[in-house]
Amino acid sequence: MDAKRAAVHAGKYFLFTSAFAVVGLALVGGGVALGGLEAWDILSADSSATGQALSAAAPGIVLAVVGVLVYRFGKAWSLYKTLTAANEDALSETFDTQRVKSDIVSVLDDRLADMQNDLQSVNRELRKLKEDDAFDFGEAPNSKD
Repeated sequence: MDAKRAAVHAGKYFLFTSAFAVVGLALVGGGVALGGLEAWDILSADSSATGQALSAAAPGIVLAVVGVLVYRFGKAWSLYKTLTAANEDALSETFDTQRVKSDIVSVLDDRLADMQNDLQSVNRELRKLKEDDAFDFGEAPNSKD
């Protein structure tokens, strides 16, 4: 694969991972804003209310975890998509299916033609043997007379 096509695939990977990173970071930021700030307000008012602060922060923590999962999934998906596309792109150059098909058909045609010639020659020889046998049997009774 040439450098230009490799750069295109690398650029696609970068764009995909960047998009998922932005979405994941937005979810993490939303989770921090949703749960973290509310928990901070509860803890700053009463430092012994950790259970209440934790329950107030739970939706934010869940949203932040979802953001991390979105980022991780996006990275894996981007890698799969770009590697698959790059592999198909590289294989399309080295493995031309039309050429392989035509080569196979050509070889099969040659083999079938050889088989047909062999069958025709065997049929000719069999006819000749039958004619010779019929001729020999036809002369045998006449030669005894």
